[in-house]
Amino acid sequence: MEENHYSAEESRLVHRMLLAEKTAKDLELEAARILVDWQIRLYTKTLWDSPEQVVWTNMVMPTELFYAYGLVPVHTEMTAGWMSSLRLSEEYIRIAQERGFHVGLCSYHKAVIGAMECGDIPPPRLAVFSSHICDGGNGLLQYFRQRFQTPVYLLDVPYQQQGESAVRFVEGQLRNLTKFLENHTGKTLYSKALANAVRYSNHSRCWQRAVNELRKGPVLFYGNQALRNLFGLFFLSGSSKGERAAEAYYRQLKERSSQPSARPVTDRPPRRILWVHFAPLYAGEVMRYFEKALGCLITFDIIGHVYWPELDEDAPLMGLAQKVLSHFYLTDSRQRMDLYRRIIEEYRIDGVVLFMHQGCRAIPGASWELRLIAEQGKISFLELPGDCIDPRGFSSEQVKLRMEAFRESMDLHAKGRKGESYVLGD
Repeated sequence: MEENHYSAEESRLVHRMLLAEKTAKDLELEAARILVDWQIRLYTKTLWDSPEQVVWTNMVMPTELFYAYGLVPVHTEMTAGWMSSLRLSEEYIRIAQERGFHVGLCSYHKAVIGAMECGDIPPPRLAVFSSHICDGGNGLLQYFRQRFQTPVYLLDVPYQQQGESAVRFVEGQLRNLTKFLENHTGKTLYSKALANAVRYSNHSRCWQRAVNELRKGPVLFYGNQALRNLFGLFFLSGSSKGERAAEAYYRQLKERSSQPSARPVTDRPPRRILWVHFAPLYAGEVMRYFEKALGCLITFDIIGHVYWPELDEDAPLMGLAQKVLSHFYLTDSRQRMDLYRRIIEEYRIDGVVLFMHQGCRAIPGASWELRLIAEQGKISFLELPGDCIDPRGFSSEQVKLRMEAFRESMDLHAKGRKGESYVLGD
């Protein structure tokens, strides 16, 4: 396979991100501005000028260890999300498929592969992924290794194995990971640096939990902003910037909670929505229609749920192992359904939307859990098929019709009549 010339000056992704930099200053939430500013510098500068400082990873891999080493993690999901928002993902996915990658492969991965194949982002010097939640991560690691001879490490996480033995197993892998990072970066892990990273992470977690408590009250902003931007807080866990962004998030919402005039305006009486999974990142207009025109305010999103316990500063690797094993998609259905029920009750949810991202196995595969909860709780449920990254085949008008039917279902419930739980896409 021919080699590509990688140049920031010739990268379409860099050009469009520099254009987006001007509009980022207008973002409503200060935390989002902090995150987007950091991400723009990451993709337009750091990735090209300091590739030896970069480690590619995925969204559920704990980042504290990377920051303790002075490395900069680049997340596959965040990268593909930017490509979709900047209207480049369709071209990158087409390139990946022309190079032989299967049409059923997750679009997040195909978009990144296509961008690397055409030279719009440089190949990784180092990659560390976790196996849990995302089944395709290991495949992407093997692509990096075979195509670019990238040193790779897979954190192999046991499914449905809780308890001390599982923690010791993952902790042992994290110790092996420290040796891998030292061998391939020449960096030394200092105990003070790791302690600082854990402390930053715990502080950020505290602020995010406080934010989530505020979100149980009146809706303070259009929730699609959290889906689009604020999950990036998790990518900064273990850094001072992550702590600063999380604190800014809380302080702004706390101030807004005492100012009713600052709350979102809708064209119809608001309904409180729980959104599960990500949203289509190329369809901002549809999401604005859902919240503003239909009054379906995304009160909470499951990806914003802080699922892990406070990290133990005296045993940081054990704490990180516990964080890895705490994800709710590693628990059984009963525990996960209890979590959903608790969120629905505490956030006073009127309806649940599950975005069925094609290419993902774990989250859409558990859709029956939410369907059953909706039926038992007599609340509306919208199962919305689509793709977060690939705009091909997406019909905004069809999606709007389904959203309108979902709104009508909630209105029937609000009037005390028997409304059906819409499961659209069946």
